[in-house]
Amino acid sequence: MREYFLAERLKNRHTYTEKLTVIMPMAAVCLSGWLTRDYFIIDSYNWWYMVLFPAMLALICASVGNRDKKMGDRSIRVLPVEMGAVWDGKILYGIQCMGISLLVFMAAAIIVSMGLTRIAHQVFPINPSVEEQLLAVVVLFVTSLWQIPFCLFLQQAAGVFPMILLHLGSYLITAVELSLHPFFMALPGGITARLLCIILKILPNGLVAKPGSLTFTQELLDLWGLPVGIGASILWFSLFWAISRKWFERQVEK
Repeated sequence: MREYFLAERLKNRHTYTEKLTVIMPMAAVCLSGWLTRDYFIIDSYNWWYMVLFPAMLALICASVGNRDKKMGDRSIRVLPVEMGAVWDGKILYGIQCMGISLLVFMAAAIIVSMGLTRIAHQVFPINPSVEEQLLAVVVLFVTSLWQIPFCLFLQQAAGVFPMILLHLGSYLITAVELSLHPFFMALPGGITARLLCIILKILPNGLVAKPGSLTFTQELLDLWGLPVGIGASILWFSLFWAISRKWFERQVEK
């Protein structure tokens, strides 16, 4: 499997895929620091995991999935390789890009928040510790793994633009609405927003998770959501990987 991953990384070398993993998280942090300095921490994380992060993953998957598809998969059909392993390589490369972008985002958010605090003497209504932000990024990574095989499958089956529209539309609906209910794990898009509400005390609508805020209820902060959400995310990721892998094998071998 390592060879297939390295092949995907080589195919996407010096493309906009690599640039997105740095540009998008930096843009999220800079935009929040410029527009909403008082609520920098809240808005940078909220804008990132609600909109910019899933959009970036969709664009990365569009690039990774389109390398072979635009040639009718002829570049891999002629090779004596296992098609399922080729799919695994695409998913692993997408996961690597996702991990790099999250590290860049966390580092930028911490550096900017420390600069605003020490230099501009900025006081934030919510100022998560470095440990809390690290936990939030780890949870964001685990609960977002499903997006890679899901977006790759949609790109292969429907095309780039339908995939982006379907993914972002469904993600926003589930993240905003489903995450507020006890059955938030019923669809994977509702998990991340719920768990980051517990860790960072930020509601999906960007408000502070406290009494008086719109859509707030005390159950949104219940710690039981963490193991339930993480477990459900891993199951969704495994399911999407297995189904999309089998579909890709059959599609290419037709």
